Amino acid sequence: MLSWKTLQKAAYRPVPQRMRCPPRSKPIERVTLRFGFLPAAFCYDDRVYRVSSIVWIRDVCRHDGDLRYYRVRCTDSSEQTLIHDLVTGKWYQQHERGHLSRW
Repeated sequence: MLSWKTLQKAAYRPVPQRMRCPPRSKPIERVTLRFGFLPAAFCYDDRVYRVSSIVWIRDVCRHDGDLRYYRVRCTDSSEQTLIHDLVTGKWYQQHERGHLSRW
């Protein structure tokens, strides 16, 4: 049973802060979607990348929101990791170290 003291303590619990952007990533300016959720093309550093295939998809649940990682192969034969923040709807491109992703 909840008492008045229990309800008072619950009211003062701090809300987790949203992270500005995922670690080692930069915001993407524009994303074209296929089927409403899969990336088809994106603009990053004034260059347009067209997605030819999706290598893998990974969901990450965190205390401040859920992220979905897409490893995509582009038409210029490069591979990029895109991050979709499912809470805010914003997209990010992950900074790659070398030629392999961290996953």
